[in-house]
Amino acid sequence: MAITEKRLIDEYFKVEDIDNAGQFFKRVSRIKAKSKSGEVDMELDVNVDIYPMEKGGEYRVSIVRSLGDYQMDQGKYKPEFAQMKTEMDKFQYAMYGRVFKILKDQNKMISVFVSFGGLILKLSGKSEELDKFQDDHRVYLLMRKG
Repeated sequence: MAITEKRLIDEYFKVEDIDNAGQFFKRVSRIKAKSKSGEVDMELDVNVDIYPMEKGGEYRVSIVRSLGDYQMDQGKYKPEFAQMKTEMDKFQYAMYGRVFKILKDQNKMISVFVSFGGLILKLSGKSEELDKFQDDHRVYLLMRKG
């Protein structure tokens, strides 16, 4: 496997809607957000019990391949991250998951799907940033209020 970039996306998103189709689970909400650049749309399931979201709120979202010093993770939890200064220290909410589907259409639109243990992320757009994602990548989603 070729070594790829550590940071896959780092954008500010504004929440446009929360639970548009209704809330299906007591502690989980699906947010719809648009990047400040306008190039990427995001739908994300968030555990609002531990990280409440606000409609109209702005959040920085960073998706990285590794929390360490540019060394790619091997898909295993590393307890030493709890004692180390990592990228995660700059954020309020973090999830670890796997890219399970990438769709590209004829209009050069890209949709990337990531599962974080059942919480789903969908990124859509023409952005060159989405080209960095690959099937079966293990990734960290880091988020904080902007």
